[in-house]
Amino acid sequence: MNNVREDNAFDATVFEVLGQKIKLKRNEMLDGIEPSDIVGFVQSESLKIMNSSPSLSQSQVAVLVALKLAGEKLALEKEYRENINLLQTTAVDALQYIEEVSPTTR
Repeated sequence: MNNVREDNAFDATVFEVLGQKIKLKRNEMLDGIEPSDIVGFVQSESLKIMNSSPSLSQSQVAVLVALKLAGEKLALEKEYRENINLLQTTAVDALQYIEEVSPTTR
């Protein structure tokens, strides 16, 4: 599962994930995140699922990993939006409090 090779002609790395060969280009990755870190994370999640349900096929495991990661991403996005809204509300409340304590003169 850790089959990795460099493909310098395309500045890419080829990984094997769940029996599939995947070529990841470095310039298409997120800043600060290495392709090997992404593949390692997916492989780790795959192993967890395969260990808990060994009768699943690799394609079923792939779908379950995709669903798990999508759920986590959506939960993070929701939490992010809620935190931004809370920050906005807190900033507005703080500004109103400052205006009450020391009103600006116009």
